[in-house]
Amino acid sequence: MSLNSVEPNQGIGTKLMAAAEARAQATGLTKMVTTTTNDNLAAMRFYQKHGYRFAKVIRGSVDTARTLKPTVPEIGNDGIPIHDELLMNKDLPRL
Repeated sequence: MSLNSVEPNQGIGTKLMAAAEARAQATGLTKMVTTTTNDNLAAMRFYQKHGYRFAKVIRGSVDTARTLKPTVPEIGNDGIPIHDELLMNKDLPRL
């Protein structure tokens, strides 16, 4: 799933995340996992506010992807060079 807000801070992302987590729990899953790039501070903030924690930095993964898809930008949000993916996860309580 990818969410790109046209009008941020309206609660739509929060509702989508809650629905995805509820669906995962209903099917017996116990962990949610997401990734974002190192430049996406808004995504990091969003996920942390919703209980996600940093699990792993995949160093150079975007650099590698760029060799296969040269259109992947080198500079991202706020002028930050994009190099890495950040893996974040959240444990879900069992129903």
